[in-house]
Amino acid sequence: MSVFAPELVEFNLLASDKNQAVMQMADLVVKSGRGNDAEQIVKDVMARAEMGTPQVDGVAIPHARSSGVTQSSVVVARTAGVTFDPDEDPADVLFMILVPDGESNEHIEILSGLARRLMDPEFTNILRTTSDANALVDLLSKGQE
Repeated sequence: MSVFAPELVEFNLLASDKNQAVMQMADLVVKSGRGNDAEQIVKDVMARAEMGTPQVDGVAIPHARSSGVTQSSVVVARTAGVTFDPDEDPADVLFMILVPDGESNEHIEILSGLARRLMDPEFTNILRTTSDANALVDLLSKGQE
């Protein structure tokens, strides 16, 4: 099963800071049945974010292993701009990569695959403009193969 799913896509995330963004994205994971503890997900993502959050051209990628996750998942969200790193501009696209505790380095593999694709202007344009969650999931899943 893919780490991407339409129910994990939010085109209008209304968050004023990274805590709100991570909380809302964690709620999507739990509501989709891929996690069982949004508070634990937030705690784990925020702890990992203390070490830094990868960001490329306005796309932030918070990630973590979490006991609150039951299935590896990637939440995709667009925002008006959320600051994850004070040295970077606010991010308008967020990918939150989550894997269950005990999983090897799957989140690092997903992260490196996304980072490569973010170098493609056509890919990032679609991320910022599509309003079709299914099409976005298809596009993201193709890059996972």
